[in-house]
Amino acid sequence: MLTTRWLPKVLAVCTLLTFGAGLAAGFDFWTNKDGTGDFFEWRDGGSDHGLFGDPILVNGNTFVFFPDGFRAQSVNGVLDVISDRMEVELIASPGYMFTDVLISEYGDYGIFDEGMVAVTGSLFVTRLNDEFKVLSDDLVSDPPSPIDSGHGTWTGEVGIDLSAQFPVWTRLKLVLDDNLIALSAPGSISFIEKKVLGAGLSITIIPEPASLILLLGGVALIRRYR
Repeated sequence: MLTTRWLPKVLAVCTLLTFGAGLAAGFDFWTNKDGTGDFFEWRDGGSDHGLFGDPILVNGNTFVFFPDGFRAQSVNGVLDVISDRMEVELIASPGYMFTDVLISEYGDYGIFDEGMVAVTGSLFVTRLNDEFKVLSDDLVSDPPSPIDSGHGTWTGEVGIDLSAQFPVWTRLKLVLDDNLIALSAPGSISFIEKKVLGAGLSITIIPEPASLILLLGGVALIRRYR
């Protein structure tokens, strides 16, 4: 089958393009590259090629993107791989910490006759507080990639849980590498497109040190005079 024969080569090309994106000389900042949400600030948001577009902040803590032109299409056996790398720095407001970062993606695809399409990606979250640390995970798509027949919609998700991390994360850099891959047999057409992207941030309030001292002091007084 076409998928079995070409998949290792496609993934190798995809890896090289992702690495190259990380070394890109230019950077396309969002028109709203800096801003403030309900409980955090963001700085220097953008991507290497601008394929994600500019985000809209929803509910005070979720970036929603409407990509334009983030599409891979193969005609008559020609491989097409489209990649972009997005990054942004996030700073939690005083008294808050980051607990989860979740990326959700949506799009459509079509394979007419013989071919395959795939979406791949990786999320990297770097701690920028006093203790430097990097956590990462890979995008999981539904239907699973590669897809070798039919047409319809696809979704992808990748997330990193920060709730059990210590010390708590209050400043971080988010980097998302994304790749769309399309390959067709001679005389065939295949495509895959990214249409909507949501980057959700879960933020939890943590007590100020003074509040903790008062709480613990109150407990000590109750125990002493019981």
